[in-house]
Amino acid sequence: MGLAPQSPPPLPPTDIPPGATSSSLYVRAKNYLQSAAIDLLRSGPIPRHVGFIMDGNRRYARNAGVQTGVGHAMGSKKLEETLEWCLKLGVQVVTVYAFSIENFKRPAAEVDVIMDLASRKLEEFSTNSAFITKHSIRIKVLGDVSLLPTHVRTAAARAERSTRHHAGAVLNIACPYTSRHEMATAVALAARGVKEARLDVEDVDEELLDRLMMTGGDPQLDVLVRTSGEKRLSDFLLWQVSKSCRVHFLDVLWPDFTFWDMLPVLLAYQVHASPKQTLPSPTPSSASPSSTTQRSPAARERIDRYIQLLEREHFAET
Repeated sequence: MGLAPQSPPPLPPTDIPPGATSSSLYVRAKNYLQSAAIDLLRSGPIPRHVGFIMDGNRRYARNAGVQTGVGHAMGSKKLEETLEWCLKLGVQVVTVYAFSIENFKRPAAEVDVIMDLASRKLEEFSTNSAFITKHSIRIKVLGDVSLLPTHVRTAAARAERSTRHHAGAVLNIACPYTSRHEMATAVALAARGVKEARLDVEDVDEELLDRLMMTGGDPQLDVLVRTSGEKRLSDFLLWQVSKSCRVHFLDVLWPDFTFWDMLPVLLAYQVHASPKQTLPSPTPSSASPSSTTQRSPAARERIDRYIQLLEREHFAET
């Protein structure tokens, strides 16, 4: 994420034919058609929560004959573009797989480039991003942040604090993350709550674990997209995807990904959406997982207090 490293300059947008410029008729026509398509899509049900496995940056760089860091920088630019049209559609939450815990096994030089990009982008989000402010986007960093270098951890904490009260939309950045770590953490938090007598044993069920996941305050995951042609989830949002989530594997590298690659995914969602998904949905700040458990008012108050305690502790630590 962030600005391209020094050396080769950033590549031009990959969906513009050779010879076309940013002021060309081609670009204006493309933008007009995209806006028209978005307006048409908004007349039907829109997924509240979309996840992206942003795969293919390294292959993109290799195919283009440039440094790997340029591929990651182009991937960061593509995230910004994708987030913009998601917001225009009315998507409430976007969760992206930026860096797996397993990715620390990659060459140190590549990891350093990614960490530097992440730090720059998070700093931009927290200081001078007109885009984040305009759309009131809350930034959340999911995963084991203790594994991040100090400067990235500091930038992540600053981005989270400065956007904490934004209520327009949510951008979850999974970095460094795996579902195994997320689920183990949720179970540990539930056990802690019982041990400290903040929760009763009977409180521990699927609904509680939903709320203790790192996406606990967000609407249920509706759509998950992986680019690059790989057909695996790579330990991403496994708990969340196990419900009524539509999964799509697209044969396009992430930096080449466009709205038109996403269009069939959105149309498929609209075709299969249940009637209740066409109703207005709550904002991310007030959304919560669907409840299947009949709890007493006392139990719900107990759980709410514990969740609030965990959030206060999180911001106290960051």
